[in-house]
Amino acid sequence: AIRRHNCLGRAAELAFYFLLALFPLLIVLLNLISFMPSVQETILFWLSRLMPPDATRIVETWVQNVFANRSGGLISFGLLFSLWAASTGMGALIAALNSAYEVAEGRPFWKAQFVALALIIALCLLVIGGAALITFGDPLAPALAGLIGYEKTIERIGLVIRYLMGLAMLVIGMAVIYIFAPNVRQRWTWVAPGVLFAVITFILASYLFSLYIQYAPSYNATYGSLGAVVVLMLWLYLMGLIMYIGGEINSEIASAAGKRAVRKE
Repeated sequence: AIRRHNCLGRAAELAFYFLLALFPLLIVLLNLISFMPSVQETILFWLSRLMPPDATRIVETWVQNVFANRSGGLISFGLLFSLWAASTGMGALIAALNSAYEVAEGRPFWKAQFVALALIIALCLLVIGGAALITFGDPLAPALAGLIGYEKTIERIGLVIRYLMGLAMLVIGMAVIYIFAPNVRQRWTWVAPGVLFAVITFILASYLFSLYIQYAPSYNATYGSLGAVVVLMLWLYLMGLIMYIGGEINSEIASAAGKRAVRKE
């Protein structure tokens, strides 16, 4: 199915649209939490844990430039435009998952756009909520350590909880995409294999890719000053490829179990 559906070509298309949508999505996120700097730092921290270092530096430099030079009068218009631009990446992912399930996009244009926007907003709220819980929960560990002692143990437990919450946000976000993005009626249980594959493979691929960039930085000799941009594009390509293969896994398991794909529209 991966070969038949041109998965590698689809992933390259997704990488392009993800690049177009990444920075508008960050504008939406960071504007929504502009009154909570600590939560903003938490989101950038987790983003740096997923992205390669060179790609993270691009994003951090861009964030500093945008929010240092923004105009207050244009924030509301810019927020709406950024929300629409971010939905282009989700629209490309919806089309790719429809291809994996071999169904047509039977929903009207306005409804497909609404689904893409709703998914973007839902993911933003998920990220903001998770980051807020992590941020405002951090002071609890030192307070608890002051009451009962065992500072190092409680600190380690708090660190584990932070990573588990980050993992939970990633799992829930992937599940929401696989359930609502394709034009197929399905249950939560039927998307679990693709979600687990996507989350585990995404974490492993990001870690191994970061190691490769760290110990074999040959891209600088080839691309020069564009090397960091190429790294970001490659990381987005891997993300799109993994998400598409996760959709293919869900589709093939459902097909093998005799579950015919039923369109929502």
